[in-house]
Amino acid sequence: MRMWSWLVTAFVILILQTTSIGLFRGSLFFDLPLIFIYTLALFYGPRTGLLAGVLFGLLQDLSSPSVFGFCLLTRGMTGYGIGCIKEMIFKNNHGYHVLLVGGISVALRVLYAVPVLWLSGSAAETAAPYLWESLRYCVSNMILTVPVELLLWKQFKWQQEEEPSYGK
Repeated sequence: MRMWSWLVTAFVILILQTTSIGLFRGSLFFDLPLIFIYTLALFYGPRTGLLAGVLFGLLQDLSSPSVFGFCLLTRGMTGYGIGCIKEMIFKNNHGYHVLLVGGISVALRVLYAVPVLWLSGSAAETAAPYLWESLRYCVSNMILTVPVELLLWKQFKWQQEEEPSYGK
């Protein structure tokens, strides 16, 4: 029954992400769904990471005026990739997670730079603001990684307590 708490958490993350847009005057400098996908893939593996990534990516694509399919593809790949290498990641080393999320954020911004600069018409005028926004995005994601991950870890442990095989 506690497994349903992940749907509630996903809904809360989505609400926090969408309502935060107004606080930052239209520019959002963090990606809570990305951190949620990363953490869920660490706990449950590639299938769950892929499912969470595709669903959150689709919701992000539907709610933003950017290039449709970008979030769907990149979030799905992130969830699947992290899920595949979850055994190689030190789960109790928070600095490691901060660096991984920072690296993923940089990779996403580099990939997103291609359509942004191509569609802008003037790459020279768009590049500097885009780099500044990317820096804020990556640093914000890195700062939010530890608190979000700790809260999700507590939820994961709480959910595991209900399983009959827990503690055996």
